[in-house]
Amino acid sequence: MKKTLKKFQMLCIMLSMIVIVVLSSCSKETPITSNDVPTTGINSLKATPLNPVSNADAAYNGWLSAYLIRTGGQTYFANSLTDRGRAFFWGQAYDIATVEDAYDRNPTAERKQLVTDLLNTLLQNETTDWTWDTWNDDVEWAVIACIRGYKITGNTAFLNAAANNWNMVWHRGWDSTFGGGIWELMDDRATPSGNKGGLANWPFIIAGVMIFDATNDGWYKDRCNDVYNWARTHCFDPNSGRVYEGTGYNGMTGDDNSYNTGLLTNACESLYRITGNAQCNNDAIKAADHYIGRIGGVTGIMNEDHPNNGSFGCDQVARGFANLANLNSQWNKFGPFLANNCAASWNHRRTDYNFTWNNFSSNTTTGNLWCMEVQGSVTVQMMAQTQGGQLASIGNGTYKIINRQTGTALDAVGNGTANLTAMDVWAYNGGNNQRWNVTSLGNGLYKIIGVGSGRSLNVGGSSTANNSAVVLYDYQGTGNENVYLTSSESGYYSIYFSHSGKALDVNTSNNSVIQWEYNGGNNQQWQFQQP
Repeated sequence: MKKTLKKFQMLCIMLSMIVIVVLSSCSKETPITSNDVPTTGINSLKATPLNPVSNADAAYNGWLSAYLIRTGGQTYFANSLTDRGRAFFWGQAYDIATVEDAYDRNPTAERKQLVTDLLNTLLQNETTDWTWDTWNDDVEWAVIACIRGYKITGNTAFLNAAANNWNMVWHRGWDSTFGGGIWELMDDRATPSGNKGGLANWPFIIAGVMIFDATNDGWYKDRCNDVYNWARTHCFDPNSGRVYEGTGYNGMTGDDNSYNTGLLTNACESLYRITGNAQCNNDAIKAADHYIGRIGGVTGIMNEDHPNNGSFGCDQVARGFANLANLNSQWNKFGPFLANNCAASWNHRRTDYNFTWNNFSSNTTTGNLWCMEVQGSVTVQMMAQTQGGQLASIGNGTYKIINRQTGTALDAVGNGTANLTAMDVWAYNGGNNQRWNVTSLGNGLYKIIGVGSGRSLNVGGSSTANNSAVVLYDYQGTGNENVYLTSSESGYYSIYFSHSGKALDVNTSNNSVIQWEYNGGNNQQWQFQQP
């Protein structure tokens, strides 16, 4: 991220001049506890929180208490813990995006009002015409903050500011040099360092898709396609998945880093959502696979961006990978990666504010931190699915599965064995419709197969919605059949479908078994007992 760091260093210098300154085995009838979980491989994470609500809220609230300032009718983020001046234009917009992440995760009236206040202050100080800033990616971050703010608040002033300045970037930034693409810095067009990079092109797509969502104007979709078609050949290797900084007078150069990978993934998935272009989706998956592989697989921890120098990028990976997982029902693949990074960030946090620098693999020790430097630890908490307990494992075997709320057993209705047989809970009677073979698939995943039917627990139609029915179906190895577990010290487990990240849940009004977003209720907790 050489170009990004150079730019950030320039910003820091400028600011310093003008501002003062996230079963094994058990005996019959004995519930399995988390102490029975092996401590090798992925199961070594059994004692780490898997993004419980309390952690996410603590990180967000700590971040606000450290940096949010309300004074003189204005609301803004300070630069750092020691520099209390208002963060510069694009940094302010970048910070606002994390508040919008928090609203999307938990849409409260308080968070909505904060988005409104922050954007109103931004527009008061920076005006609504951003031609004065010749960095196109600066402008694009403000566009993203405003168009997301419009989605949250319905304030058309935010929409107008976003659309007008997005169009301004297109008209001044796109030309035929290097075959197209948008300049990062308009002042560098004729210099040897002139560059059209991912920093300016991927966020342009992210913003444009959201403006298209708001206006349904095909102009925005068409321009996003133009930029995508250029960027995938000038900022990306679609064969390996490596993401480059961009293209300049010396050809395609740059780093293979978190920031650009997250931006590409988010941009490609956003465009895929509105166009159905499978190539966009494939590019996003390729880039994400390359990145995860490069940093050590699903248990790899984001740590490449050196702390205490203004680096950032973990937030972009979190947003991009969550978007990819949601649109492809691939939480089984990307959910554990995000959850592991949540745990690593939390375990290395500053406990006074509950946030972490962008190196999630080491303790956050510096006395001063930039607001933008730590927001990645907040955003990763917002993007990962909200789950409770501890990542856990059980031994292969045959079990009865008892619900904590009802004290009754997971049951195939009417002793059914056919595909699409519904599930409920019923007093345990020893029938094979209440006995389940649990088998590890590796990497923390399991399949649960009915002894009587030979068929798997399955979320009908691979639905990701709350209240979707859980049924029996022939096992095919898909995410709506594979599950992973979290465990509390009480010996109860929550069971999550890997495609949706939602928990196996009992609707206590009729005892039917469904999937539902994790909420910590006893109707989402289960014991595995030998029958």
